[in-house]
Amino acid sequence: MECLIFLSFGAPIGMLGAGWPDARHLFGQSSGALAWATGGYGLGRLVTATSALPILRRWHIRRANTCLGAALAASGAIVAVTRSFPVLVVAFTAIGLASGCLDALGNRFQTVVRSVGSAGLMFGSFGVGATLGPLLVGEVGWTPAFLAAAALATAATASTARRGVRWPEALQTAEPPHGDHSRLQVPRWVVALSLSLFAVYCGIEVTTGNWGATYLEGNRDVAGSTAAWAMSGFWAGMTLGRLGLGLVTGPGRPLSPRRVLIGSGVLATVVYVSIPFAPTPVAIGLFAVAGVSLAAMFPTLISTTADRVGVAATGRVMGWSLLSANLFELVLSAIVGITVNQVGTGASAAILAVLSVVGFPLLVRSTGLHAADSTRPMAAREPSSC
Repeated sequence: MECLIFLSFGAPIGMLGAGWPDARHLFGQSSGALAWATGGYGLGRLVTATSALPILRRWHIRRANTCLGAALAASGAIVAVTRSFPVLVVAFTAIGLASGCLDALGNRFQTVVRSVGSAGLMFGSFGVGATLGPLLVGEVGWTPAFLAAAALATAATASTARRGVRWPEALQTAEPPHGDHSRLQVPRWVVALSLSLFAVYCGIEVTTGNWGATYLEGNRDVAGSTAAWAMSGFWAGMTLGRLGLGLVTGPGRPLSPRRVLIGSGVLATVVYVSIPFAPTPVAIGLFAVAGVSLAAMFPTLISTTADRVGVAATGRVMGWSLLSANLFELVLSAIVGITVNQVGTGASAAILAVLSVVGFPLLVRSTGLHAADSTRPMAAREPSSC
């Protein structure tokens, strides 16, 4: 069920970035005004980034997912029919709140299961939604696309509410039952490094999805439908990469998580540094490669959190990691919006190139960490809801 949930909240944010260059005229706004909608979305996710443990202390995950899915569906329907820009911003803030909670619960699920393959499948489902979103909004328009997203969220909610779905029992405990939880036995620099990784690579992913179409249309004079296909290619590359994670990493597989992360970091740096200088047809194709380069980052970083900080600290550090990522995404969205209005749409590609260069040495340093109290992956002992 986690896979279907992630599919449902991946679609709206994919639609927003791809549809805005044309849909902004419906609201009488500039290209840079996209930052208000993405900022509201980011603010909602920021507020709920650490919500998994508080939610699970009070409600069963089945009930929480059902209520949050209903809120997501209602917000998507409002986006579809409104022509008021303030209402649009509020609706996307609500989408951010709901999807932030759903994301936090899903990530908590993965820290319990600790399977890179399961994480790839779950986050790949998000990518399926984000891939179909730009295609849908490019082909049928803003209103029908968001109504379809609302219908998808409704279907996910109905499926989640079924009593027959099994969830890992450990989800309902505040922390895995290992060690002393009174304080974290983790060096501060290790925690800071982990948070920085999530911030940088999540920031790159979200900024590419939100601003890629605006960059192609405004800086490269690409047609709106072509830009939408390019964004769909970005999410498709990410989706295929995540769905394939289980085939290349894990017990008996050819690649270790460390090799996957290093290889992804190298590819992401090369791609994002190349996009501003490549010919337009090549730049369009590079967005799909960018999706592939980022595919493994988030699932692998989530699944290996215990390797860096230890099992006892995993729940809290995972929450802080999501908080760090959402805070940085929110700040970065504002920076890109202001820079685009002041300098031009090409600024977004330059910012992404800088981030990819900054993130790579952090990634290399993190792959050498291994906490003393990490244990074997729990995937064989816990049921998967994917």
